[in-house]
Amino acid sequence: MDPLLPWYFAGPLIGLIVPALLFLREKQFGMSSSFSYVLSVLLPRCNYFKSVKTTSKWQFQFALGIICSAIVARFFIDADDLIINDLNSVGTYITKQVYTVENSLVFFVGGIFIGFGARYANGCTAGNCIMGVSQFSLSSIVATVAFFVAGLITAQFINPLIF
Repeated sequence: MDPLLPWYFAGPLIGLIVPALLFLREKQFGMSSSFSYVLSVLLPRCNYFKSVKTTSKWQFQFALGIICSAIVARFFIDADDLIINDLNSVGTYITKQVYTVENSLVFFVGGIFIGFGARYANGCTAGNCIMGVSQFSLSSIVATVAFFVAGLITAQFINPLIF
């Protein structure tokens, strides 16, 4: 059995979470807010994070649940099943060599930079695409189009020059 959900199943599930949160809980879906919550606890005197402490606790708990479920899944899913080889004859996307103990510090520091940047920008690219577009935010729609155009240009023209 393939441990990965196909896009046509996983995508609509993510798409249904957003309106469900909006209509049922009046909450916005976002992971970078959990970073702000952690900083509001660690830096209680910083005014930038004070308003987040009361509104983002559930997002922190959600992010913690994702991390814990990934750790649990690691014990039930064979690591060889997570290797995706020759997808559409493009090449290997995930390799075991990247996920080593030696690289854990790089991942940790990179995660801090990404989390800080996402909060400084008031959200991450995925949040703009998923949450902003679902609310018909013009700035999110423009940003999403820009993300896709930049990704296409990078994949088609820049990556072949580098790799």
